Amino acid sequence: MPASFRSPDRQRGFTLLEMLVAAFIMAIVAGLGWRGLDSVARSRDDAAQRMQAGTQLQLAMQQMRDDLAQASDGGRLLPAVSLAGNGDLLIVRRVGVALGSDLRASAHAPSPLAGALLVVRWGVRDGRLVRWASAPQLTSTGLVQAMQAPSGSPIAMLDGVASMHVLVYRFAGNGLQTQSGAWVNPYTSADAGAGAGANPGNPVLAQWRTPGGLRLNLVMTAPQLHGSIEREFLLENRA
Repeated sequence: MPASFRSPDRQRGFTLLEMLVAAFIMAIVAGLGWRGLDSVARSRDDAAQRMQAGTQLQLAMQQMRDDLAQASDGGRLLPAVSLAGNGDLLIVRRVGVALGSDLRASAHAPSPLAGALLVVRWGVRDGRLVRWASAPQLTSTGLVQAMQAPSGSPIAMLDGVASMHVLVYRFAGNGLQTQSGAWVNPYTSADAGAGAGANPGNPVLAQWRTPGGLRLNLVMTAPQLHGSIEREFLLENRA
């Protein structure tokens, strides 16, 4: 039998080159699969961050809406809503009732804070929309002092805020004319609601009375909430 003759029944194995090609193909498939999984994970994380940012925005606006709904108008010297010199929003509001409290108890033991008001301040600090709340006050003097500067510990309500701008809605006049009005900058002469009264405790408030509405514009820089966000709030003069 010649030496070059090989039995047809003998099995032939893989060569080194074939093994390398197979390993290379598997590496490519694994890389493509990893990129797909990474893309899915990134999309999931982005969606979670956007949802969290949206929830944070919703809670912040709900808190501001609650502050404005509980606003109390004290006249020219103590308007329910005003702006500080640095653009912070000031709200004089009634003291909230804690959830779960028994309102029937007030008929037998009146709360020492009955009729008390507090000052809430909204402003932008270090890229965040923050909220301050003063201690409850029973006198107008205490309220004016609380309006002059932030008091209490600030609470961060919304991240990624570059600036906050406020417009107010002023009605054109009295009677039937109150059906018309305009959004105006409270710092300009176009604010027809400017009063002649003076406030020695806070001169900024000398030209203020509670507007009929409030338009809030937030300039956002966060990737999840980027651009301008606008909200409008209807106000009423509350004594």
